[in-house]
This record gives sequence, structure tokens and C-alpha cells, in this order.
Amino acid sequence: MYSLSTSWNSMLHSRGLKMVDEIKTLGFESIELGFALTRGMVDEILELKRKGLIKVSSVHNVCPMPDGLRISDASPDYHNLASCDEKDRALAVDAAKKTISYAEWFGARAVILHTGKIPIKDRMPELARALEANDQERYDEVRREMMEDRKIHADGYLDNVIRSLKELVPSANSSGVKIGIENRYSYRDIPLADEFEYIFKEVKDVWYWHDTGHAEVFDRLGLSRHKELLDAGSGRLIGVHLHDIIGYLNDHQAPLCGTFDFGILAPYMRPDIIKVIEAHQPATKNQVRRARAYLEKILGE
Repeated sequence: MYSLSTSWNSMLHSRGLKMVDEIKTLGFESIELGFALTRGMVDEILELKRKGLIKVSSVHNVCPMPDGLRISDASPDYHNLASCDEKDRALAVDAAKKTISYAEWFGARAVILHTGKIPIKDRMPELARALEANDQERYDEVRREMMEDRKIHADGYLDNVIRSLKELVPSANSSGVKIGIENRYSYRDIPLADEFEYIFKEVKDVWYWHDTGHAEVFDRLGLSRHKELLDAGSGRLIGVHLHDIIGYLNDHQAPLCGTFDFGILAPYMRPDIIKVIEAHQPATKNQVRRARAYLEKILGE
């Protein structure tokens, strides 16, 4: 069964009922709750779930979003699970625990986490521009500086991720919800491909959530190979965000609207993997329908 992330249409609605109704017109019986949902919207969806009108496969931290914010200001990164500021890290842990509680109430199998970032400049757009200009010298320079900058400033942040995850695991285990750590979009984010191994060694009861668009961004920018990331995480793979990409950075397209070969995912798609289409606007209803039919054909139902 495929879920559709509410990230597709949450920005278009103020009511959870209307948002879910629109998703159901596309034939989806299951959704992933994204991070751009107010408490009121989530409460309405919970009532639908209790009536058996919708299923929830997974929940993306932070959900619901903090009170008093506009949906346009929603973010999964209000606080940083890797932060060296103990107050900020504690707030991040508390927010994730609340998301885990909501996931339990919804009967969701997993919560997707962004595990934090190092506070350095995001230079992914510079790297992409160098490739687009076929400027190998500039590309090499930016890539080297990115890596050096991250290495210089990384001290303590990965260990703080471990601390945060160890504080979250008891809540997840008691609720029956699995923590899925998502591969990220920017080189300043944690974890990089080689950091997953360390996290999985230090924290036993966490899982891998594979994001196709993010992995392909890293692959196209020459930062890590898509297949190597899948191979490294396959033993703990619990779910996957399915979206396409145009060029180097323009992801969250509906599958078939970009240039990614989804066929490379087929060997990893066990029947128990949570499969979520995470297309954003302006993906159309027809594009989402077509994407689902295509994915069912090449990856199974």
C-alpha cells in the first residue's frame, strides 16, 4: 500500500477534513502526516482515523506544528537534535517525543526524524552552479571547502545526535513506534552516508528512512552514491519517501516528472517497507495518480 504525504496539499487547506478528502479522491487509503499541520488539523484527522475513514502509515516530526505559527512557516527543524546548546537540544527532544505520542494515537508504524545540522553555510547551490557551468576547478574548490568547513565545526554535534536518540528510544519502544532517521538534503545536515553506520552502532533501536530525492541530490553533486546509501541502510530500512528530481537540486517532483530511475529501488522494496509518495506543489492530481500507478508497476503494491 502506498501513502501520500500531506505535504502535497497541506499548504492549500486550513481544515484536516478537506485535506484528507482531497487525498482520498486520488484513491489513497493511507497518508503520512507531514510537519505542516496545525493541532486543529491533526485532531480532525485523528477523528477520521478513529472512524476508520483513513489510515496513517507514518508521521513526520514535528507534528503537529507549534501553536501560533502559520502553515507557511512550518518546519521540521524548529530545534536541533544535534545542538550544542543544551536548551535547544532538550526542546528538540521534547518536540520529537510529542510527535511519537501522536504517532501512537494514529497507529502509525514510524516517525521520521531529521537528526540535526551543523551551523555552517549551506553551499549546495554553489556546487550545483559549478556543475551547471561545467566549471570543474570551481566545483573542486567548493567541494573541498565544504568538506573542510564541516570537519572543522563538526565536533560534538554527532555525539549530541546519539544522546538525543538514546533519550527518544524509550518513548518509541513503549509506544510501538519506530524511529526512522532520514538521509538529508544538505551537506551540513547530519547524518552523512558514513555517519549512519556510527549511529546504528551506538543506538540499536533506530531505523533508516530513505529519501530518494535527497539521496539523488547527493549523488548528482558527487557527494555520495545513491546505491551505496541504499546498501548501507538496507538492513534497517523501514520506509521510503518517493519523489523525483529535475537537475541537481529541484526534488519533490511527482515520480515521472523528473529524471530519476526508480528502478534502482526495486531490490530493496520488501513487502513491509512503508512507501510514501512525497510530491509537493505544484504536482497535479493527475501527476500523483500517474506516479502511483507507475510505482506500483515497478516496485510492487
